[in-house]
Amino acid sequence: MTPKPRLLMVGLSCLDHIWQVERFPPTQSRTPATAYRLQGGGPAATAAVTAAKLGAEVELWTIHGADAAGDAAKAELESFGVDCSQIRTPLNAETFVSAILVTPEGERYIFPYYSKGLMDNTEGLELSRVNKADCVLVDARHPPMSEAVLHEAKRLGIPTVGDFSNMRNWQLAQYIDYLIVSEECAAEVLGRQDPEVALTALRQFDEQFVGITLGEQGFIYDHQGQMWHIPAFNVKVVDTTGAGDVFHGAYAYGVASAWSVERCGLFASVTAALKCSQLGGRAGIPGASEVNELLLEMSAKEMEEMEWM
Repeated sequence: MTPKPRLLMVGLSCLDHIWQVERFPPTQSRTPATAYRLQGGGPAATAAVTAAKLGAEVELWTIHGADAAGDAAKAELESFGVDCSQIRTPLNAETFVSAILVTPEGERYIFPYYSKGLMDNTEGLELSRVNKADCVLVDARHPPMSEAVLHEAKRLGIPTVGDFSNMRNWQLAQYIDYLIVSEECAAEVLGRQDPEVALTALRQFDEQFVGITLGEQGFIYDHQGQMWHIPAFNVKVVDTTGAGDVFHGAYAYGVASAWSVERCGLFASVTAALKCSQLGGRAGIPGASEVNELLLEMSAKEMEEMEWM
């Protein structure tokens, strides 16, 4: 049997309060909600859940407050099989929480509360654990911890995936092997909205893989000087919350499995699309068998459309 991929995720874990509303924007002081979910969130944490649901062994390094929100977030992560033994809980810290409104079209609007006391440091980090991983993913939300892990991964020759939604802590991008950013981050780096040109602007060193997630427009990436486009897969969208996080988790799963960049991109795109079919950042995340079944059903014509000439 093929051994399970082993992944280490480093970054944000939070608790999301998700409301699906019947209309947006509001026209009155009260807008009824049609559904509500209380669920864990955060890029690295949701990537960890994704990889675990796909069948990987996953460890998450993050920071919670010693409070009810932190307890709930950790319990949910553990229910998915994520190793939470390295979660830190600083004294008097509050767990990061967000309110998320989901429109009838599935678009989400996030209202984050950054809490307090979640500043990280490298004191006591068990960097020897990095050696157990086949791939490391960071979302740059806890920079000292992330940088220490990235340096150790580089020393050990372990591939790294970076998830950047903006230029916050952008200095960490120089240590990433697979740099995959949001469309908003790409526009911020370039100074204008032009994803194709932004691919070149993103690259920190010659061998670095760079890609941009474009939501309903799919995923573009530059591989060996050739630009490629993977169209978004056609699903009935209920909620896009966490779609980018799921994409990164699935991509890191592929990297840990030593797949080609083409296979990683296809696999991650299908995984993220299927997630969008249900309400919540983690509801709807599929298992590997479901993703592979959909990939097998793809026609030769769809495969040909991957190349962006």
